[in-house]
Formats: sequence, structure tokens, C-alpha cells
Amino acid sequence: EFLSDDAGTIGLLRFSWSDETKLVDIIRKIAQQWRTLSPEEKKPFQEASVQAMKQFKVDFQKYQAQLTPAQLQQQAMERRQRMAKRKAIRKKRELTVLGKPKRPRSPFNIFMSEHFQEARGTSTQAKMKSLLEDWRNLCSDQLSTSQVYIQLAEDDKIRYKNEIKSWEDHMADIGREDLIREQTRPRKKKVPAVKDTKKTQVVKKTSPSRRSKAATKTKSAKTVKKGPSKK
Repeated sequence: EFLSDDAGTIGLLRFSWSDETKLVDIIRKIAQQWRTLSPEEKKPFQEASVQAMKQFKVDFQKYQAQLTPAQLQQQAMERRQRMAKRKAIRKKRELTVLGKPKRPRSPFNIFMSEHFQEARGTSTQAKMKSLLEDWRNLCSDQLSTSQVYIQLAEDDKIRYKNEIKSWEDHMADIGREDLIREQTRPRKKKVPAVKDTKKTQVVKKTSPSRRSKAATKTKSAKTVKKGPSKK
């Protein structure tokens, strides 16, 4: 019997297997058996899943209440690190699917890939250490073959430059500008602001006191012009 959790459902599904069966094959068989169940057969497992989730929330709250502020802060930091790691893995997987070119290798990386199998040491760490020593000894001699690996690295840079340009052009064509490097991302042209050619007409407002004075002057001017009336 194995505990299965498929689509948020927990249940016990039976099948036969051998000791050589891999975990991936076991999970695949469990998923196949789960898909063959009817809705009525799945219902008890779904209800058990809901109850288990409720109990988990209660237990988790009790556990959180026992932690100190420092432990809670450490827990939150570890959670953020896990989420960032998962995000980086998903992005790397996406870039691989989209066929992003591999970055250029350094001279030492090329040297290491060619001599890793015959390197001294039994573990990977020991082999790396011996290869690093050999590389340093190789670089100490100006007439050594290290220049060959330096030239190979320069050629790899040219290869990467050409391939990444073609790949980024393709990403722009399919609308994935977010994957293009910022230094090569096309800049958006700024639309110049349209200037209003119409001049704003400023209307001078006359104060009430000035209007009354102007009206008095006009009235007195009319009186003087008429003169005294003849009897």
C-alpha cells in the first residue's frame, strides 16, 4: 500500500511491484489507478483530504505559536529563499525549452572539460583541485598550450555573440521582450509633446470702482457738451 496525493486527494491504492521498481514508476502507476476511479470511488479520499488539511492547519497554528520571533523570522527567510530558488529553476527550464544559447566558456572551463576524465583524484572535488593546479602550472609558462585554450575561449565568445543576437531577435518576434537583455532591448521612442499654437487671450477685468469713475466722466462730458438750455 502507498499513500497517494493526486490533485489534492489522499488515499491508499494497492498494486504489486518489485524491489527494482523506481519511485517514478510507482507514482506513475498510482496516478493511472487514480484516473480509473469513478467520482463515487474518489469521494471518500477527497473528504479525507479535506479533513487532513483542516487538521494540518490547526497543528500548524499550534506549532507557530511555540516559536520565538527570531525563529519566525528565520522561517520566513528560509521560505523566501526556497521560493526564489524555485523561481530560478523554472526560469532556467523555460529558457532551455526556448533554446537560449549557452554562455561562452572560459579558458579554464574548456581545459577542464577536456582533461576531467584523466584528472588525479577519486572524487569530483579532488579532480577539480588537481585540474586547477595543472592549469596554474600551464599558465605560468608563456609558451605553453594555455594560449590554445585562450583562443578557443575567444572563438566561443564570438559564437555566443552571434547566437544570442539571433535568439533575442526571435524572442522579439514572438513577443517575449522580457527575456531580452536590457542593454540590447530596443528603446521606446518618446513621443514629442504637441505644443498649443493658439495664444491664450487674457481678458483684463475692470474693477467696479474704475467702472463707476469711467461712467461719471462720460456723463459729465455729455453735460458740458450740451451747455445751458435757452429759455
